[in-house]
Amino acid sequence: MKRIGMTLAVAGLAMGVCGAAFAQNTKAEDKAFIKDSGEGSLAEINFAKLALAKSQDPNVRKFAEHMIHDHTMLIDNMKPLAVKYGVKGPSGTPLMDHAKYEELKMKSGTDFDRAYVEAMVKDHHDDLQKFMDEEAKTSDPELKAAVAKGEKIILQHTEMIDGIAHMGGIQTPPIPAGV
Repeated sequence: MKRIGMTLAVAGLAMGVCGAAFAQNTKAEDKAFIKDSGEGSLAEINFAKLALAKSQDPNVRKFAEHMIHDHTMLIDNMKPLAVKYGVKGPSGTPLMDHAKYEELKMKSGTDFDRAYVEAMVKDHHDDLQKFMDEEAKTSDPELKAAVAKGEKIILQHTEMIDGIAHMGGIQTPPIPAGV
């Protein structure tokens, strides 16, 4: 009987240690998500400003205006969580998208529009999946609520850019399941 009690005690201790490790891992993943989503939003704003400067397509320009407004709002909504997790807010041109930005900057006319739309299709499908994954993984209710709100906005952007892409004959991947 003592052996069973000891086994249960050790199992309970192990679960507590594993749970603490999981909580720390989740917190690290949450922190990385907050950082990456802020940088991603800033990149979307920078790309959109470039689109407003270079594109003559009214659909691309309207989409770019949405990007500036909505991604500025997403950054603002995540600021309290960034402070809570000790994440520095985004600034400048995020390194992760610098090469793509420079590539787009060199294009003009319909070449620019096509390259911008293709980039936005890829980015928004990827981002939508990241938001869905974070919403499922995080144990922080405050972050979960902010991510769910952001996910709805990213879904709207994805549907909008997919529509623009289809008008231009550009293939798009399917919307991730579970949205």
